[in-house]
Amino acid sequence: MLQRLLFSVSPPAYQLFNRVRQRVRPLYEPVRKKHLRERQSADYLLLSLTNCGRTWLRVILGRAMQLHYGIESINLQDLFAFSEAVPTVPSIKPMHEKFGQFGNTYNSQKVILLVRDPRDAIVSRYHQHKISARFDSLDQYVCESPDLADYIQFYNDWQTYSDQAEDLLLVRYEDMKADTYPQIVRIFDFLNLPITPAEIHQAIDYASFQNMRKMEVEGTDQLRVGVMSARDINRPESFKVRKGTIGGYKSELSPESTAFIDSVVETQLNPIYRYHPSGR
Repeated sequence: MLQRLLFSVSPPAYQLFNRVRQRVRPLYEPVRKKHLRERQSADYLLLSLTNCGRTWLRVILGRAMQLHYGIESINLQDLFAFSEAVPTVPSIKPMHEKFGQFGNTYNSQKVILLVRDPRDAIVSRYHQHKISARFDSLDQYVCESPDLADYIQFYNDWQTYSDQAEDLLLVRYEDMKADTYPQIVRIFDFLNLPITPAEIHQAIDYASFQNMRKMEVEGTDQLRVGVMSARDINRPESFKVRKGTIGGYKSELSPESTAFIDSVVETQLNPIYRYHPSGR
C-alpha cells in the first residue's frame, strides 16, 4: 500500500527506492528466502512442470510488459520483478510446483496452469537434463522412469483440486504453438493487464525460436537467469530452446515404446487436456 502511494505521488522517487532495495536485498535475503517470499505473496502463480514451454511464455509476457510500461533494464523472465518496478502491476510468480508441494495452498491466489503433452515433455526432458547418463536409451527412460507418471499426476491433481485456487486458467503449449496471439491475449485478460495488440505481437516476434536460440547461445542482459545460461554448443540437444515440435516423441521412440506411453496417457490422464491418442 505504501509503495503504491509513493509510486502514485512520485514515480522517480519510487524507482530510486526500488533500485536501492534490489541492491540491498541480496545482502540479507538468501535465494531460498526470496523465493518463498515471492511464492507466498504473489497474486498469480504460473505453474508448470519442466520442459513445457514456460521459458518461452515468460519471455513473451515479460517483453510485452517491458514494452507497455517502458521498463528499460529488467530480467524478462523474472515476472515478479515487474510488480516491484511498477507496484500497480499484479505480482506473478513462475515456478515448477506440484499441487500442494511443501504444504503450499492457493486460497487467495490465481493460477495459470501451463501444460504440454507429457510424451513430448519427457523426451525433451531426457535430452536437456543429460538423463541419458542414467539410462541406456531414450526408450528405456520413457518406459521405466517415474517421470511420465509425475506429469500425469500433476495434471490430474490440478483437475481434482482446481477449486482450491481463487481462479484457474489452463494454457496448453500446443495451442500456443498453433496460434500464439490469442493465447497470450487470454493470459493478459486473466491478469487484467491492458497490454496492446501491437505490444503482444512485438513480444511474440521477440520470443521467436530463432531469436530465443540466438539469445541462449550468445547470452543477453534481458535474460539473466540460469535457465537460459550458455549450454554446451557441441550438444544441441541440451539447449533449452531445442525443437518444440508437437508429437515429436513418435519419431524418436521405437513403435513399442510409443505404444506403451500412448496407452499410459490413454488410460491414466484426464481427457480434459485433449492428449488422448484416440482423440477422446
